[in-house]
Amino acid sequence: MFSNPNNLKLQGFHIVDGQYQELVPTESGWLWSQQLGLYLAVYLGKLRFFTPDGQLVMLPEDEANQQLQQANQQLEQERQRAAILAERLRAAGIDPEQIF
Repeated sequence: MFSNPNNLKLQGFHIVDGQYQELVPTESGWLWSQQLGLYLAVYLGKLRFFTPDGQLVMLPEDEANQQLQQANQQLEQERQRAAILAERLRAAGIDPEQIF
């Protein structure tokens, strides 16, 4: 399988009775790989795999980025919570800096 670098259109072949035959893309331009049991498609300018039901197969770097985003969201939530608690302490006449 290869992609035309001018338009990122995929083209693939499989062997039938000893002859290469071109794979027919789906309406969205995806190619089915019988051997892999996955679709191949250009996604965000990169060749990616998709499951039979159309879900993007995550790469290790995708998973790492997703975990990093989740950690950053949790950190931001904790920062907001700490700011609210500090404000409540100040409203009660307690300096939050003096607690620790």
